[in-house]
Amino acid sequence: MAGSQLQVVSFGMSFSTGQSSSDADRPDSPPAEVDIATASPLSMDVIIDSKKDDFDNSQERRNTMTTSNVSDKNLSTSLEPELNGILPDPNGDSVPSDGDGDGGTNGERAGRRVSYANSVTSVCSSTQNTRTTRSSRRNSSTSMGGIWGDFTRRSSLWEVDSLASMDEQERFSCKDCLLEQAASAGRWCVSTLTTAFSKPSILVPSLLLYVVLVVCGVLIVYGFDNATAESRKQTAISVAEQTDLFFVRVLENAFTPLFTMSMFIQELPVFHDLDLMVGERCDATLDPLNCTESTSAPPMPGKEATHRDLSGLFNTTEGRQIQRKFDTIASGIKENSGLGKALINIQLAPKGVVSMLYPMVNCEDFVGNPRVEEGFCLNNTGAWGHDLLNDPNRVAIAEATVPADGVVTAGPLPVIQGGEVFIARLRVNMDPNEGHTMVVNNITYPCWGFVVVLLDWATLKEQSNIYKEFENEKMQFKLTRTDVKDGVESVKSIAESANSELCAAENVTLDLDTGDNGWVISVCYDDGFSPNYKVWAYPVVFVGSFIFMILMMLVLVSKSQLESILLRLMPPRAIKKLRKGETIIEKYDMVTIFFSDIVGYTKMSSEMTPQEVMKMLNDLYSRFDVEAEKHGIFKVETIGDAYIAVAGCPKKCSGPEAAQKMALFALDAMKIVSDYQTDDGSNVCIRAGLASGPCVAGVIGTALPKYTLFGDTVNFAARMEQTSEKMKIQISPATQRMLLDAPDYDFVCEERRDNTGELGVEVKGKGRQYTYWVKSAHKMEASPKTDKMTPVQTNENDMVDTLDESEEKV
Repeated sequence: MAGSQLQVVSFGMSFSTGQSSSDADRPDSPPAEVDIATASPLSMDVIIDSKKDDFDNSQERRNTMTTSNVSDKNLSTSLEPELNGILPDPNGDSVPSDGDGDGGTNGERAGRRVSYANSVTSVCSSTQNTRTTRSSRRNSSTSMGGIWGDFTRRSSLWEVDSLASMDEQERFSCKDCLLEQAASAGRWCVSTLTTAFSKPSILVPSLLLYVVLVVCGVLIVYGFDNATAESRKQTAISVAEQTDLFFVRVLENAFTPLFTMSMFIQELPVFHDLDLMVGERCDATLDPLNCTESTSAPPMPGKEATHRDLSGLFNTTEGRQIQRKFDTIASGIKENSGLGKALINIQLAPKGVVSMLYPMVNCEDFVGNPRVEEGFCLNNTGAWGHDLLNDPNRVAIAEATVPADGVVTAGPLPVIQGGEVFIARLRVNMDPNEGHTMVVNNITYPCWGFVVVLLDWATLKEQSNIYKEFENEKMQFKLTRTDVKDGVESVKSIAESANSELCAAENVTLDLDTGDNGWVISVCYDDGFSPNYKVWAYPVVFVGSFIFMILMMLVLVSKSQLESILLRLMPPRAIKKLRKGETIIEKYDMVTIFFSDIVGYTKMSSEMTPQEVMKMLNDLYSRFDVEAEKHGIFKVETIGDAYIAVAGCPKKCSGPEAAQKMALFALDAMKIVSDYQTDDGSNVCIRAGLASGPCVAGVIGTALPKYTLFGDTVNFAARMEQTSEKMKIQISPATQRMLLDAPDYDFVCEERRDNTGELGVEVKGKGRQYTYWVKSAHKMEASPKTDKMTPVQTNENDMVDTLDESEEKV
């Protein structure tokens, strides 16, 4: 039978003490259930004493009840004589027939339980109507009788629920799981961002860290960038200087043939009169009077402007002897010059006219040269008789050579013979008294003429390894010369790498000491002087700093959330002492403690799955928590269906103020419960009790520390809840006295009387106590003259305080 079974219901071990769940509706009945696993010192002694008495009574009733298959109807009929006068009244209050506070004899109590079970629809009628079918099925399945049989059936019931839950989970598809995970991640992100942006203590340090990391990262990258760029520039300058040294050495080697040939001319008489034989330029067509009988070499037909006809001078026996002598000397000089194939021609230019060349046709020096076409030969016949002082393209360098004291260089320049050559000229000085003079710009110089050497530019570039050198260093270069003509400078490229245009944006330049027409080399790297990592280093700095900021933000958010949870579990003072390893004991002179539990919770939980019970309690008590925070009270804990809170602790306040806060909270809690419905539409009823007095708060032990209350006030508040009635708030005399002095509200309290009109109620361990019901509260407003608080006129039947409408909504 349902009234005589020990049941394991709800969460952890819970005892049904031999009475039906409807028994909890009676005002003199203790709570029908206690959660042993979660009970705390503040209420365990009170609740266990009550359970023990009821369990003993149930044992007596079990001995008097038959285990035969008697229907509930027959049992009700057999006990009908004992039920007269003890049925619950329409208000839900049950009064013992003998008034002894114990509910009558054992037989009478047994009769009341059976009758009360049959009339349970009078208590929270909407709840019982929705559960009638489930209750009848559950009662019909309990024909075994006995404690252990019912315990076995309850265990199997849990197993069925667990299997059903497993089956439901297994039915989830991968898509559903992914969606659930995504939704969970989204909720986590929203919660984290909300916490981060709502607290400056998190947002400001995170942003400061981001700024510091970005600034430091940018400075580090900038420093490395500058150091690397400077190092690369020094490397580029070094390579350019090596190139400069090569060409300087080449020119120095070229000076040797010039000076050697100049000495032969000055020492060998055979060459002394060549300038006189060539003579001054005289054109008979332009000056027939002076040039008709001139012995000077005439202009070459067809090239009158730039060449002289020397055939009359060197086609003679004397001329051929001079030529052979020159070839012998020039070949020796070329062979011993150390320039190799770069020295491609040696010339004599008496009076500035190219008269002798060695070799006349040069093919040998161009064999195997990758910079020229295969089979290329330097044919110098076109240069024979070239009048350098009358050729517009050569007059500048020729005129510069005559007055110069040293070697004059130019080029590389395209020559008549073909290709590009580097030209070096040296003036040959002779005795002017013997007629060895030259006139340049109307100035007469003691000059015989020039010695000229031609260096092949393609061969020089090949010997310098300039292309390989820069390619190995992953550099680009551009070598230019500056020509001045008619006062106008023009820059021309004489050697460049494949991607030399890259040097236009960023380069280092070096002036080379290789010529009179300003050689400049520009050097750059393929990827510029800045390092490659500069492209992605700055984004990495920003992204990395952002990641570190997020990580710090997550740490701070996690710390903040943890601190928030700790602050909900215990006050800040207790947390600080726990961190220091100190003992937490705090004394409070006047607090008000609130106890409440759900009427009919045992039967309700037996007809619901654990998930449904958990959801209901969480939903209901979460609303209580909101009200607790609004009224400034401290939630101590929940034990099963019991909700425990305190005002005036840990935040101290005066006794009347604490009682006022707690009473307002209790009224709002009753309003919440009256409006609350479970998922199946059932209503829930609670009873509540308040007591005021001193207490001690502290934390016991080190494992799972919990801030809890100790003292007689705690026990008295629990007794106030146990002896209270459905949807009523019972308060102790001390609490009623505190409410009379409430600073902001006027409370309507009603003395408690039993059915006989006697004041008070019997409280175990304290005897009869004159308690009160809290009916309503009315906001007081200050009088404009006396500045005293006067109550606002409101309907005294209201069961809630008259706070602003916005504060009434949960």
